[in-house]
Amino acid sequence: MGSGTQPQPDIGLAEKLFDRLAADTADPPGVTRQAYGAGEQKAHDLVAECGSALGLEVDRDFVGNTYLTLPGSDRTAPKILVGSHMDSVPHGGNFDGAAGVVCGIAALAGLRHAGTPPRRDVTVMAIRAEESCWFPASYIGSRMALGRLPPGMVDTLRRSDTGRTLAEHIGALGFDPDPVRQSRPYLHPERLACYIEPHIEQGPVLDEQHLPIAIVEAVTGGARYREGRIFGAYDHAGAAPRRFRHDAVAALGEFITGVNDMWRHLESEGHYSVFTFGIIGTDPAMHSFSRVPGEARFCLDSRGIRPETIAEIRSRLASLIEHVSERHGVRFELGPDSGPDIAAMAPSSRSGLIEAAQALGIPFHTMPSGAGHDAAAFAWAGVPTGMIFIRNVHGSHNADEKMDIGDFEKASAVLTRFIAAS
Repeated sequence: MGSGTQPQPDIGLAEKLFDRLAADTADPPGVTRQAYGAGEQKAHDLVAECGSALGLEVDRDFVGNTYLTLPGSDRTAPKILVGSHMDSVPHGGNFDGAAGVVCGIAALAGLRHAGTPPRRDVTVMAIRAEESCWFPASYIGSRMALGRLPPGMVDTLRRSDTGRTLAEHIGALGFDPDPVRQSRPYLHPERLACYIEPHIEQGPVLDEQHLPIAIVEAVTGGARYREGRIFGAYDHAGAAPRRFRHDAVAALGEFITGVNDMWRHLESEGHYSVFTFGIIGTDPAMHSFSRVPGEARFCLDSRGIRPETIAEIRSRLASLIEHVSERHGVRFELGPDSGPDIAAMAPSSRSGLIEAAQALGIPFHTMPSGAGHDAAAFAWAGVPTGMIFIRNVHGSHNADEKMDIGDFEKASAVLTRFIAAS
């Protein structure tokens, strides 16, 4: 932007968009915006309508991601991409994902009102199908736009509520799955100066810190096992003394305790890490009140933001499994590791966002993102990536999300200043 110009984000427009989104996609007690379904489509139509009203260039790619572009003074320069997703979990909150898109629109509106074009094109991208509760894969819309979704997935992924394939849902809305089958990109990393994703924080850290925003260091990666099993031996609950047992559930209990002890030790040593046993159980065909369980099942999700932390986790898990196996006479099978790589945010994007916050006198925290975001897909593709978290009370993926508009305004101001300076 020209010297002395200080564009301000259009928060009034943002509030109207949030109200429209809540009304148009209401599904009490929250909102539902199904990936490639009616709710998500309504959200994308609203974004396109808003872009047209602002006089922005409005476009959609072959799979229906929506783009609003404010032309820059140098249209040959790599552009700034601001984005997030518009789908939600069933009966979810109004801000998860959508706040990032609305933040970008508020910034574009402010830049438009300032009357001086930015140095380069700035595009807001409303992304499809980020929530893996609909199709069992992560960052589908952004990976398709980047030509990085494995080609076969478009015909094998099925939506959880309809049983229809991703390709069928894409086609039903008038879009084209063929470029996905050919790994053809719509977005080219070398033409992107950066990708910035504003997003509500989905945990309690900013509320605990009494801070409105955070600049994200990295999106976590790590070992994740969805099909873990422990094999022991079935036996009579009354007739088998402890010394003769190969109790798979007892082994699982000790394993869970050991992982949580390991977590405490890692934290005391300065490692950021997170562990969750999201599912545990026994074989329903074999479990019984009066039978020693011969098999236990579990899934284990571990996360970190440093490669050395992930390596340490793997090493300590192996040692713990060896110890528990020996004590209980059981055998572990972890199954395939579905964990993603760490997605580090680019130093250039992080420093630019930090400088913008400091120039505006807005206090901020620096922290990792424990949850996954489309930002990871862009970082893996080699695009310089950054994230802004916005304080949000009551967590996420629920109808009680509570983002204060004052915090949103601060995040929007940081984003607007970052764009103007880029």
